[in-house]
Amino acid sequence: MKTSNIKKSLALGLTLAGAAYTPNLHATAVPVEVFIEGGSASSSVLFDRATNFFNGGSFTATYSGSSIAKFVGTNTALSSLYEPITLDINVNNGAIAGLSALTTQVVGAGDTNLSNNGLPPVLVDSATQPKSVGVDGSKLIAWPTYVVPLVFIKNSKSGIDSGITNLTQRQAVTLETSTNLPATYYGGTNAGPVYFVGRNSQAAVRTITDFVIYNAGSIQTYYTNGSSSVPVLDTSADPGLTSGSTLAKNVAAITNAIGTVAVQNIIANTTPLAYEGVSYSVSNVINGSYPLWGYENYYFLDSTKTGGIGNGGAPSAGQLAVITAFYGLVTNATFQSQSNPVFGTNFVPNASLQVTRTVDGGQISPQ
Repeated sequence: MKTSNIKKSLALGLTLAGAAYTPNLHATAVPVEVFIEGGSASSSVLFDRATNFFNGGSFTATYSGSSIAKFVGTNTALSSLYEPITLDINVNNGAIAGLSALTTQVVGAGDTNLSNNGLPPVLVDSATQPKSVGVDGSKLIAWPTYVVPLVFIKNSKSGIDSGITNLTQRQAVTLETSTNLPATYYGGTNAGPVYFVGRNSQAAVRTITDFVIYNAGSIQTYYTNGSSSVPVLDTSADPGLTSGSTLAKNVAAITNAIGTVAVQNIIANTTPLAYEGVSYSVSNVINGSYPLWGYENYYFLDSTKTGGIGNGGAPSAGQLAVITAFYGLVTNATFQSQSNPVFGTNFVPNASLQVTRTVDGGQISPQ
């Protein structure tokens, strides 16, 4: 999206939000609800910023696992116009499913939240672009937020793959599409098999990773039941796990497993691998030497192409004011610093990049 369009959309949202500072004794604040869907790669940011959104006011938070939450409360700057404000967040359904539901306005099986609304999302947080996954983005506005780095992680509890420290492009494709290859194939020290643990096709992490490693085929992915270390081949119609946190737990449980996650999902007993000889670091993303990353954007329907504000799935005036305020919290320079434990080394500010790419997983070029 062009910078001028972002500024116009922000200006409208800020105008709506700014109106809240003018008391209107004859008006009654109306409730506003914003349903946010997207990928779990940014769940920590969404939940942290949702809590921060109500600072100065009051709110209640309800969680369903690590992927679904509802925040209801008052925002000091908006309360004279909009109260209460509800942020329903579901990052269990995946960014791609969210983009599809947003553009088609057709409710999907995962388009539910803790308010029990079977509704399409108003806002989608995605690290993959609509055009990359066959979604028509012509009626969408995209607000850039930051870069999401991705990594291959291995189980670090066992010595069976202790020699595996790096994956080449060809090894990565083989890992995702083959079964029962020994650890020695990937540089390990043991002849035991390595098991791949992947995301399902609705995950931006899966899409971006496959673009980078040039994997256009289906994956052969495993999971485990509970805390068992026994790997089970996923033979479902859409194999792969639905969240990064679940995937990381499976990698940590299966003795000789390797999987793909966003950096924020690295947990104890898992270790990130280098890709093509380059380890992940913020500086390596910034200088372009580490390629496993995607641009995160907030997507919502353009009211000028859907019949006006609040029509055709476009945000209402209140929803746009809430989205604008929320976006400001996410893109705040203080929040997007390495000293912030939520953002830290898990994400990279867009402004810091010395490189660019025009398509997901595409060629990296100097700015």
